[in-house]
Amino acid sequence: MKVFGFVAKFLPCVAAAGALALTGCQDDNYDFNEVDMTVGIGGDGLTLPVSSTNVIKLEDVLELDGSECVVVRDNGDYVFTQDGGEATPAHPRIASINVVQSAEPVEGLVEISAVPSTGGTGFDITAGGKAQSFSYSGDLPDEVASLSHVDVMSTLTFTVNFPASLSSAVTTVRRMSITLPSYMEVEGEQTVSAGNTFVCENVPTGRPFSLDVTLNGLDFSADKQVNGRVAIENGQVVMEGDILVDVEATASTNTGIDGSRLTSSMTMDDITITSATGRFTPEINIDDLGNVEVTGVPDFLSDGRVRVDLYNPQVIITVSNDMAVGGLVDGIIRSYKGSDMLAEVAVPQFQVNPSGTTRVCICRRDEGIDHSLYDVVKTVDNLSDVIETIPERITFEASAQADPSDDGYFEFDHDYTVKPSYTIDAPIMFDKDARIVYKDTLDGWHDDIEDFELADGAYINLAATVENRVPAYLTVDAKAVDIDGNEMGDDEISVVVNTTVAASEDGETPAETALSIDLKQVGEGALKRLDGIVFNIEAAASYGNKAVVGKTLNATKHSLVAKDIKVRLVGKIIGDFN
Repeated sequence: MKVFGFVAKFLPCVAAAGALALTGCQDDNYDFNEVDMTVGIGGDGLTLPVSSTNVIKLEDVLELDGSECVVVRDNGDYVFTQDGGEATPAHPRIASINVVQSAEPVEGLVEISAVPSTGGTGFDITAGGKAQSFSYSGDLPDEVASLSHVDVMSTLTFTVNFPASLSSAVTTVRRMSITLPSYMEVEGEQTVSAGNTFVCENVPTGRPFSLDVTLNGLDFSADKQVNGRVAIENGQVVMEGDILVDVEATASTNTGIDGSRLTSSMTMDDITITSATGRFTPEINIDDLGNVEVTGVPDFLSDGRVRVDLYNPQVIITVSNDMAVGGLVDGIIRSYKGSDMLAEVAVPQFQVNPSGTTRVCICRRDEGIDHSLYDVVKTVDNLSDVIETIPERITFEASAQADPSDDGYFEFDHDYTVKPSYTIDAPIMFDKDARIVYKDTLDGWHDDIEDFELADGAYINLAATVENRVPAYLTVDAKAVDIDGNEMGDDEISVVVNTTVAASEDGETPAETALSIDLKQVGEGALKRLDGIVFNIEAAASYGNKAVVGKTLNATKHSLVAKDIKVRLVGKIIGDFN
């Protein structure tokens, strides 16, 4: 829009013409202080030769002046960008679960049977049944929704005592099996077969036999609830079970053996659940994702008439999560000017990946978003409201929780880290209601024109054909300014612009508009105080029922050229050289 500079360039030419007109009359023998030096220059019209401007790139007009919130990308695109600042990470934690004995173990009745062997060479000794029953329980933290498997630390000792009648008749038991509840995951020195059965051979009967096992885990699966059960009931982990014993031997006599019984005992340490697979809802305290102070706003976004209705602004959220449990996050973005809230936009709930980083794009339109860059893409129709009026401050209030819909692995008494961050990345790409304002001043004319004024009815006209490659309609409003930099009223100097410059519909093909500007003195002597003009260019996506949307403003690709510029004096200009 530097075409307005031709007005300033024209007026010094007029002054030069006045000086030449007086050169031939000068005589040192005369006192010119008494001579009226007022002359009229011009007539029906005086026109300067046709000329054109160079290509005026958008970067020459929309100057950033060190802006911190608007940048030009390497490809020339203008982008409003703000870093969400440093958010405090959350450290979800769930306390370990202690499962303790809730009742004394109950010994079962295991009778010994001695019957003649089929071969007739002695007696077959058998004994089998429930030897011990136990019951344990522990309070479940509120953050545990369900359990499918837990890792534990505990030891179990089960002891079998043989009656004297058996040990006197049989020195060793050929085979003895001990079966624990199938939900227990145990290991010991003896061989364990399917169904959690430990098989021992040639067991001496002269002393008690003890089975020592390490308890590593509990399986809550339905098919593992044999010889007992482990479950969640009324906010507790409940664990019940039976220990079964089966003995096989051969004796030469049955005296005192038949009808006798095996006795037993068991001890099991309190069980500490150290980690688990299940569904969890630990508190994830990331209420505040950052408080952004918007600074360094360029002039073309600062005017009160600006409406930043952007076609597809984006909020890019990154969440790192070292839990093997996914999360759910939603929130509200608010923008403020001082203490006044300008806009409030709800961010829909999105999922956070377990054990990794999740990249989320919240955008106004799905159009043009590269989904391969993001784990989640969510559209929010009113997202542009956050910066429609450029705010002083942006906040992002979030709500987060673990995802209770899928099983995950969780270590208890461990501090995990969930850390969010976000940026606002909004290409200056107009939607239909967008409007920015550029203001500039052309001044420094006064020294060249202080001896002139326009005669009644006279005016200066600037006409040009403007080639516009900017995808925006340009409406120009101009005012004269005096030597003190103050705007002059229309009753002093009238500046009239006749039309709006048409937009390039694709940002590539120029649109041509015939532009005309008239500069007219209305108040007597006003031209003597004129020092230039200040103009406001309003770039808007829409004009009437026409709109150009979805084109990002580009500093180098989008440009203006003023061709066939004509500066014409209509009427007379009065030079006062007294």
